[in-house]
Amino acid sequence: MQKVNSIILALMLAAASPVAAQERSPAGAQESVKKARKGAKSKQQEAIAEPGATSTSPLALPFKRSWQYLTESASTILPSLDEARIYLPLAGGRAVCLDRETGSLLWTSEPGGAISAPIAVGESSVYIAARKIAEDGSEAGASLRAVDKGTGLTLWVRDYERRFTSPLALGKDRIYVGSSDGSLYALAAKSGEPVWKFATQDAVRGRALLSEGAIYFGSDDGALYSIDPEDAKLLWRVQTGGRITGKPAIDGLFIYFGSGDGYAYSVEASTGRLRWRSRTGAAIEASPIVVEDRVLVASFDNFIYALAKESGDRIWKRRLENRIAADPLVVGDATMIAPLRGEYVAVFLNSDGRRVNLYKLEPGFEIVADPILAGDKLLLSTDKGLVVAATSQAKPHNSRVIRKK
Repeated sequence: MQKVNSIILALMLAAASPVAAQERSPAGAQESVKKARKGAKSKQQEAIAEPGATSTSPLALPFKRSWQYLTESASTILPSLDEARIYLPLAGGRAVCLDRETGSLLWTSEPGGAISAPIAVGESSVYIAARKIAEDGSEAGASLRAVDKGTGLTLWVRDYERRFTSPLALGKDRIYVGSSDGSLYALAAKSGEPVWKFATQDAVRGRALLSEGAIYFGSDDGALYSIDPEDAKLLWRVQTGGRITGKPAIDGLFIYFGSGDGYAYSVEASTGRLRWRSRTGAAIEASPIVVEDRVLVASFDNFIYALAKESGDRIWKRRLENRIAADPLVVGDATMIAPLRGEYVAVFLNSDGRRVNLYKLEPGFEIVADPILAGDKLLLSTDKGLVVAATSQAKPHNSRVIRKK
């Protein structure tokens, strides 16, 4: 009987020994879990970057949310920024100034109407264009307000008969802006006083491209205009079959722009003579970007195209899930694209269009404007507010979430 009991005891100890070993070496179990998680993360990164696709661009680094400014008054208008601050338009007629690193609120301004364009940033002040609304809800013209960058206090404000329809472009001592009356205006930066206006046949929605000898801009009448910056004298115009809303690009000798007729164009900067045009599958509203020997063009047909700068021939194209209205963001050898109302941004190689990165927002967030890279921070405007992500080389600020109404 004693021998039987000894055998039973030995069997019980043998059965229990694996559990006892695990309890005696928790560090070994934790190490196994860490290795498993690391392996899963590595596979996830491999899936984000397509086979053989590598990049030296900071856009290819992993992004992690740094902070958010959540609000029920999120706007589809781009934020603006300088070295220390972010200037964020909100729906309902407010603008907020946030600390660029932490997202802390620095000041708030109410320009007296619905903000109609990204806030233009000058050396010591910012300029806020607003659409004025009458008591019956009808349009009541526009206002332009100069605000001190540090305090948010108004320096001057001026009213105009018709609403502004384009982003503001700052140049030397002037502000250039398009209007619903079909004109491009030059305004004095110190007072908002009109200096001159140039009339087209329809509303001017595209941001003007300023160069030393000319101003280039598009109109809803389908024409791209080149005018003298001093007296608004017409230098040349090029007619297309659709409205032109994106800012043109220039490489010194040639201008590149897209049209609502679905074509990308290249013309001589000095004469407007057509060099080439290249067709996409739908309207082009985003601004083209010149990258070395090619031009990147985003179209409403869900594709981004890389076209040869010399000929307009297609080098590659890449399809996304949604239409593309945001300007491509190019840094180094890679380009970030934000599909309209998508929940992610994708990064592709400029050389062949292979994907090198993908950053997804939390479920329920939709991107509503162009992505912005500022140092190691990625700014994404969403339907719930501003989301700021940091590259893996930066230390996030504890994923701070700021909620405002």
